[in-house]
Amino acid sequence: MSQTQETRPELKRHVGFLSLTLIAAGGILGSGWLFSPLETAQQAGPASIISWVIGAVAMLLLALCFAEIASVLPVAGGIARIPRYTHGDVTAGVIGWTAWVGYCSQAPIEVAVVIRYASQTWPDLVTSGQGGALSGMGMLLAATLLIVFVIVNALGVAVFAKANSIITCLKFAFPVIIAVTFLTSRFEVGNFTEHGGFMPFGWHGVLSAVSTGGIIFALIGFRHAIDMAGEARNPSVTVPWALIFGLLLPLVIYIALQVAFIGALAPDDLKNGWQAVEDTHALGPLAGVSLTLGVSWLTAVIYGGALLGPAGGALVATGSNARLAFALSRNQFLPRLFERLSRRGIPVYALVLNFFIGFALIAVLDFDTIVAINSAAIVLSFSIGPVAVVALRKQMPGAKRLFHIPAPRFIAATAFVVSALIVYWSDWTSMQVLLLIVLVAIITMAVSRFLVERKSWRSFDLRESIWLVPFLGSLTVISYLGNFNGTGDIPFGWDMLILAVLSLVNFRIATWCALDNQKAAEYRESHKPPPGEEFDTPP
Repeated sequence: MSQTQETRPELKRHVGFLSLTLIAAGGILGSGWLFSPLETAQQAGPASIISWVIGAVAMLLLALCFAEIASVLPVAGGIARIPRYTHGDVTAGVIGWTAWVGYCSQAPIEVAVVIRYASQTWPDLVTSGQGGALSGMGMLLAATLLIVFVIVNALGVAVFAKANSIITCLKFAFPVIIAVTFLTSRFEVGNFTEHGGFMPFGWHGVLSAVSTGGIIFALIGFRHAIDMAGEARNPSVTVPWALIFGLLLPLVIYIALQVAFIGALAPDDLKNGWQAVEDTHALGPLAGVSLTLGVSWLTAVIYGGALLGPAGGALVATGSNARLAFALSRNQFLPRLFERLSRRGIPVYALVLNFFIGFALIAVLDFDTIVAINSAAIVLSFSIGPVAVVALRKQMPGAKRLFHIPAPRFIAATAFVVSALIVYWSDWTSMQVLLLIVLVAIITMAVSRFLVERKSWRSFDLRESIWLVPFLGSLTVISYLGNFNGTGDIPFGWDMLILAVLSLVNFRIATWCALDNQKAAEYRESHKPPPGEEFDTPP
């Protein structure tokens, strides 16, 4: 081995179980808890509690799939890397690109939330019109915050993990204090049965709340533990359990906060129904309720949480997204520059790239558009988990698995159906954004392969990517004809049943399309960086 290879920087496995769990939990406890109690209640009423359970089960099924994958291949930027190992270039390009685009929007969303709340103290941070868009000063602060997050991540994964652990522990405290105060100040039991009953908008409202009420946006933050797997100590054990506990711990807080919010609403708040419940306070619905309860001091707690929660989420998203850009570079989908590591083992060029993209999103797009891009793109990318876990059972039959999911085909197939339903629940508008992202991914990959690398179409793993056509096609048709901002031509209930059946067929096609064992092994070997220890647990 050459001296260059021996001294080449590597990813540092400095993240333990607790730190990785808090990375996942920190990604979940971002800005979601500030607005989701009201938005889910407006769509589902008291049955929003069921929405949280459905969202949690959906995310847990996906997390279980990725947990087993991580126990076999604990690589950095797994959302982009794993598809390359199981289904080849085109699948990895489409899935990795959509995930990266979604990830690029995460930190800007959280930063925008921080600045909007901070504008209550410094009004000049936002404009008076345009729905409170960021002003020039607000843009400057956004850039400053994004740069700070880049610097903290660039200092090394150990520094990042320690900073995130401290922030996340504080982030846990804010919603817990709020929930306990609400529950002990006022709890109207009638709110759960009156005003249209427990489920005033039926199952349509319950399912709409899962995707468009902020539940998926909140819970999908567990993904950050997947992307940091390449830097986890004893990853075959650490990553799977961190994924599960990192999801379940924040879930308890979210459900408690939802129950407390519903019970704390005054009867007058509900006289016109759940959809008419208003956000009457500049700091959000929780602050509005705290004032009606006469606990004005709680507003200061909410304000602190409103600043720290999203800021911590942005910190985690910045580091996670750098690993994804790193993975895309390893897949030769981005220039090789972005897979270079600093002496501290950090993909600093990827951090810088994502900073410029994130700031451009804040500067050019409105907040709602950025959120739509985030939700649709990231959820689609997670469909690879259920497919990959079955493929790896065949491609790596003798691999040591320290985490096994029971009945893997059943759980994987169910998780795949769930991922398709979540995309559908995101509504037709988000689906159109998603299709545009996929189209850009295909064009970008074609230009790179044909014009830059000068390779023929035979260099693509086309057969292995065929499953994407019926999968995206069925999503498009059902979304257009369905009941979530579509034409409504397919009756409610039948739309989801038809999509579930089509998804099971697509899942079977996707598992059939997996790389053969020899080619899959070649891809895994070709991606090992010097000195070839990336997949191994260090002593």
